[in-house]
Amino acid sequence: MARRPRQVVAGRSYHLAQSGHGDESFCLDADDRQAYQQIFLEAALGLGLFVHGWTVIGREAHWLVTPQRPRAMADVVQQVGRRYVRRFNARWRRTGTPWAGRYRSYWVDPASHGLDVLVWMAWQSVRAGLCADPLDWPWSSTPRLAGQQQASRLANLKLIEGYWSLGNTPFEREAAFKGLLREPLAPAALEGISRGLSLGWPLLGQDIWARLDPAEQSEWVIRPRGRPTKEAIGPSSIGPQSIGP
Repeated sequence: MARRPRQVVAGRSYHLAQSGHGDESFCLDADDRQAYQQIFLEAALGLGLFVHGWTVIGREAHWLVTPQRPRAMADVVQQVGRRYVRRFNARWRRTGTPWAGRYRSYWVDPASHGLDVLVWMAWQSVRAGLCADPLDWPWSSTPRLAGQQQASRLANLKLIEGYWSLGNTPFEREAAFKGLLREPLAPAALEGISRGLSLGWPLLGQDIWARLDPAEQSEWVIRPRGRPTKEAIGPSSIGPQSIGP
């Protein structure tokens, strides 16, 4: 199934991912990771892109963001491309782009699935063999969300609704987030994130799905091949089905 055309709506949250060309990394060492992270956060702060979480591991970088205008994600990625690629190529004496084409993104309901995405992001550094514990990876929002690293003013980290619901105090929320890191994600959550990254399918709760305009719902209905039948296809067979733990 082909990836759907990218559609960005201001005020919706998205999982944005950038990947290195082929199997190569676009961050070759700690200085690269720090520079890329800093440049992205500076661009986001100046171009109307709220950042809720991220991880930078080398071959990939993942961000949970909410654009305040439709062009915000694209403008941030373009500015990062101009600033970071110039620095990267000059430092390593390379030419061209280190990235594999355009960035990928899909719509995420932060209230029902934002924490799943943040936990998934946190474990990418461990899966890549870069550290033994996601709390030890400094080029990520994970230590900040867990209370182990103070958020800088520049980062302007915007906490999602799901994170606020973890407790009434910062200590309670940080402790609860640490607990989530130790729990395996449900297979449905992993499938939903994979499908979003590969096909652009949104990751929504049933309440958000029910409030969508019928025309937009129809864009995400999986239709069987061949002549359509008269039977209606319910939410259980569409991409953005609810995926609780």
